[in-house]
Amino acid sequence: MTDKNMRLTTIVILLTAGILAGTQLGKIAPLVGWYQAEVGFSLVLTGWFTAMIGIFVALAALPAGWAIERAGARTSFVVSALVLAGGGAALALLQSPVAIFLARLVEGVGYLVLVIAIPALLNSVPPPRWRATALAVWGGFVPLGFAIGDFLARGIDAPANPRLYLAVTVLLFALFAAPAAMLLARIDDGGEERQAAQAPEGSFTATLTLPVILVALAFGIYVVVSIGFFTFLPTFVQRPDSALWISAGAISLTVLLGNFLASLLVRGSARRSLLLAVLGFAVTALAAWPAFTGSEGVSATAAVIVFAVAGGLTASTLFAAIPAIVPRGGSAAVAIGLVCQAGGIGTVLGPPLAAAVIDAHGWTGFAWLLVALSAAGVVCLAPLLIGRSARVAVDAGQATSNS
Repeated sequence: MTDKNMRLTTIVILLTAGILAGTQLGKIAPLVGWYQAEVGFSLVLTGWFTAMIGIFVALAALPAGWAIERAGARTSFVVSALVLAGGGAALALLQSPVAIFLARLVEGVGYLVLVIAIPALLNSVPPPRWRATALAVWGGFVPLGFAIGDFLARGIDAPANPRLYLAVTVLLFALFAAPAAMLLARIDDGGEERQAAQAPEGSFTATLTLPVILVALAFGIYVVVSIGFFTFLPTFVQRPDSALWISAGAISLTVLLGNFLASLLVRGSARRSLLLAVLGFAVTALAAWPAFTGSEGVSATAAVIVFAVAGGLTASTLFAAIPAIVPRGGSAAVAIGLVCQAGGIGTVLGPPLAAAVIDAHGWTGFAWLLVALSAAGVVCLAPLLIGRSARVAVDAGQATSNS
């Protein structure tokens, strides 16, 4: 196998392992009733248990990015994959409520490091012209992971066979993480691990430039929009007077169309990724109003689907833009950590914000919220696309990422 083919094979297996890591994030949802009835968790404790990994990311993704920079992405991937697999196996086997809670904590630590180490590897392992595409595909790992988890839960009948379901989900992850680790060990990294260990302390602060901060902020806004939309979409669809023609689950799967479009379109200049992200925000702003206030079935259903697809495009193109905005002397792992932390904070804040607006102002108010947040996303990215100095900064980052 040539080096190029080995790298492309590694990317595919690594992405699959990452998507199956996303499955671990959402695998608790089908078992909420079982954890209450059989394990003895209270409703409040079940809520914390379900949200635990997201809270981990919200609190610690940026320092985790710094730690990954120091240890090296490959070493971090191997260690965190072992931690996640170990925690997941314990979660499937243990019966004590305390032990189950601790197993999920261990799994959460592994997940936190993995979701930063994998995109960092996708920025270094592929040939330069494939890096943006690989990161664009990565931008859809959560909805893809949730979709796989949903199919597994239905196929195994998770509420009736909870331990089998938990074991299968973590086993599938391990079956792809192990060959990914072996392939990574065979690829010449050009001294990546040694360079990471010797990285100057200033690489952390050097990374936190305005472009990196603005992209992270834009991603956080996207997550608030997306998580609010998908959290309350089932409630909206199930109303007696709903005009939508398809289920919330089917609408959620259309996000993958946006991820696929991004993977096809991001090749080329860094500006293209940022322009596509702006386009995604603009389309969600335009689609939000007819999606939640329209009374005509065809137009309302089309608007909801367009909203979901545009969201997938936004997430993927923001990830694809990361290598191009990391300054010379900065760290992709730190930048990814900041982006992930912004997304984690958005995951925590999005549902209560949406609930408060819907409770106070109804679905019309929710539509206005989505419009306003999407417009804020456009405003965040505009400085990176307007003016010669912005173009020079982005192009410099692109040159660094390809060197």
